[in-house]
Amino acid sequence: MTAPWIIVVLLLLATLLCLIPPLLRRAPAAQPASEANVRAFYLAQREQLRRDMDNGSLTAAAGMRAEEELQRDLLQDLDLRRNRGAPWAGQRAGITAACLLTVLIPVAAVLLYGQLGNPRAAASASAGQPAEPHAADAGNDMTLAINALAQRLRTAPDDADGWYMLARSYETLGRYTDAVAAYQQVLRLVPGQPAVLADLADALLSANQGNPDDASIAAVAQALAAQPDQPKALALAGMMALRRGDAAEALAHWERLQAQLPPDSEAARQIQSNIAQARAMAGAPASATATASAPGSAPVSASAPAAGAATTPAVTAARISGRASIADALRGRVQPSDTVFILARPEEGSRMPLAILRMQVSDLPRDFVLDDSSAMSPDATLSRASKVRVEIRVSKSGTAAARAGDLGGALSGVGVHAEGLTLVADTVVP
Repeated sequence: MTAPWIIVVLLLLATLLCLIPPLLRRAPAAQPASEANVRAFYLAQREQLRRDMDNGSLTAAAGMRAEEELQRDLLQDLDLRRNRGAPWAGQRAGITAACLLTVLIPVAAVLLYGQLGNPRAAASASAGQPAEPHAADAGNDMTLAINALAQRLRTAPDDADGWYMLARSYETLGRYTDAVAAYQQVLRLVPGQPAVLADLADALLSANQGNPDDASIAAVAQALAAQPDQPKALALAGMMALRRGDAAEALAHWERLQAQLPPDSEAARQIQSNIAQARAMAGAPASATATASAPGSAPVSASAPAAGAATTPAVTAARISGRASIADALRGRVQPSDTVFILARPEEGSRMPLAILRMQVSDLPRDFVLDDSSAMSPDATLSRASKVRVEIRVSKSGTAAARAGDLGGALSGVGVHAEGLTLVADTVVP
C-alpha cells in the first residue's frame, strides 16, 4: 500500500477511535449506597423475625415461611433499584451507533473526495507520478464527453446544434473525417447554411491534407453563392485559387475579405500577408491592378500607380525541404499503414501548424517540401514566420496529436527557406 493511502487509513482510524469507545462504555450501575440501605433494612427485618421465633411469638414453620417471603422481597427490591433494563437498552443503542459510524465515515469520506478532490492523485502517486492532472487526462475526459455526445445523437439524430457541436469537437481532436460526417448531418437538418458549408469545406481540406477536391470546392462555391461575403468561404476560396496557380482570383477573394476586417486586427494583418504573397506570386507590384471574379462576387480592382512610382519589392515565398525517415532501431514498432505527419510549427507562440504533410510509413524514406501551399489555413502560413520547429510524427491512431507509443522527431530553429534537412523519427512518445 502506498504512502497516500496509508495516511488516509490512519486518519480514518484516528477518527473512529475518538468516536467509537465512548459509545461502547457500559452505563453506570445503581448507586451502592441505595443497595446498602435496602440490605440493611431487610437484615433488620430478619433479626426481628428471629427474635420473635426465639421468644415463642412465631412457630418454627411460620418463621421459615416468613423468612422466605422476606428473601423474595429483598431480591425484587434490588432488581428494581438497579434498573437493569435502561442501561442495557442504552448500551445496545451505543453498539448500533458504533457499527453505523464504522461503515458510514469511510464511505462518506470516499464519496466526498470523489466530488471535491482529485481521484487521480492517489493513482498517480502509486505509479510514482506527480499528482497534478496531466494533459492526457484532460484529453481522455474530452474524448469520453465527445463519445457520449455521439451516442446521444444516435438516439436523437434531429438535433442540429448537437451535430454542430460534435463536428467542432471532432476537428479539435483532429478527427476530420468524422467532422465531415457530422457537418453533413447539420446540413441535412438545416440545408444551405453558408457558415456550415464553409466549415464543411475546411474539414474536407484538413482531411485531404489541404488538397482541394470536388466536394470542398463545391461547398465553398455554395457558401459564397448564398452569402458572397462569408469570411471563411472567402479565405478558403483564395487559398484554393492560389494552390491552382490563379493568384489574381486569390487576390480578389482576399481583398474582398480584407474590406470586412477591422484595420488593426490580427486577422487583417494575416490576410494582408496572404495578399502580399499572392501579389508576389503573380509577379505584380503591390498596387498593380488585379481583377478576378469569385463565385457570386463582383470583380475587385485596385488603381495602377503613376509612372515612375516606387513599387513594393517581391516577397520570396517560404519553402522548407529535406528527407524524412524512421530510425532503423524503431522500424519494428510501426506498421506500413501507420500514418506519418510532417509539419512545421512556430518556434514561439501558437502551436498551430503552419504547414503539414500526410503520408504512410510505407512511403518512407521520402523527400518532402513544406511551403504555403501546405498550410492548414490561409491565416497561418510559413511566410509569416521567421523560425519554425519541423516535426515528424508516426501515428497509429491517424491523428497529428501525440499519443503514447507514437514515434517522433524534431528539428528546432529552422529557417523558412531551409533546404536539405534530415528529419528522423527516432524517439518514442511516452
